[in-house]
Amino acid sequence: MTSEELAKIIGVSRSTVSRVINNYPDIPLETREKVLEAIKKYNYYPNSSARKLAGVKDTTLGLFILDIKDMEQPHHVILNDENLLYDNTFFAPFISAFIDHANKKLFYVFVSTIYKTSELWKIASAFNEKRIDGSVIIGSNHIDYLKVLETINKDNFIAFIDVEEDKSNIANAIYVNINNYKAAFDVVKYFAELGHKDIGMITGNLDKLSGKKRFDGFKDAILSLNLPLREEWIYYGDFMEMSGYEGMKKLLSSINTPTAVFICNDTMVIGAYRAIAELGLKVPDDISIIGFDNAQYSSLMSPPLTTVNVSLPKLLKLQQICS
Repeated sequence: MTSEELAKIIGVSRSTVSRVINNYPDIPLETREKVLEAIKKYNYYPNSSARKLAGVKDTTLGLFILDIKDMEQPHHVILNDENLLYDNTFFAPFISAFIDHANKKLFYVFVSTIYKTSELWKIASAFNEKRIDGSVIIGSNHIDYLKVLETINKDNFIAFIDVEEDKSNIANAIYVNINNYKAAFDVVKYFAELGHKDIGMITGNLDKLSGKKRFDGFKDAILSLNLPLREEWIYYGDFMEMSGYEGMKKLLSSINTPTAVFICNDTMVIGAYRAIAELGLKVPDDISIIGFDNAQYSSLMSPPLTTVNVSLPKLLKLQQICS
């Protein structure tokens, strides 16, 4: 099918189809959506050779998922099929939304997972070889972030997810975060309003910004409400299911157990629920639980999980990333 044939079916001019494909901003939203819907319906593929001759470049975005574990064997995650960052209840919805949004914009997405610091060169290589026009990096801690900056050209535009905003690099990057601190603070306040005074926590990975901010919000809320902050009621987890299981076992083995526990993501809650059941206890009769991320499965758990809803901000500023 040619663009002329597609335009005739839609009832617009050939130039309108071309301008939608090439992402011109002066096309009315209704017309743009009509053209994009027809492109999808009729499986129309713009002629890439013609686009290149016209000086139009296809936009490709890099999505680099950092799950660096330098002390372990390379690619252990894939080999053992465990602890996949793709399964993380915070990152998984973003990855899906990012790819969907890129597809709607007719952008290509190049996805790569990095497990070792020695593999960070892949990001710079993708830019240098002109394979990508902009990039989003997910899963890095502050040390990883600094190493990424060392490997790339300062003019490469990148969006960082769950990384502290760097004022010195603000011109070349977008920093996307939610208010983890306030959310955790509000969880403690909610528990207190329900009458709980003995509140425990299973933290996330404190090397991650989200893990640290949720922990800080929890501690500050406990102190501001004059509630007991007891080390034996805190288990340092890593956002993975097993740490939820082990953490809950530890908290419930203390002499004075907490009556409520804030668990820093819904993945860990799965493990925590299993530990509670093995001990012959019930939620919420014996212990109250609040999770974080509002994973799709949270309402299907028994009993349904009370969890913090995460509405990711409008991070998908793809035009800005590629400008």
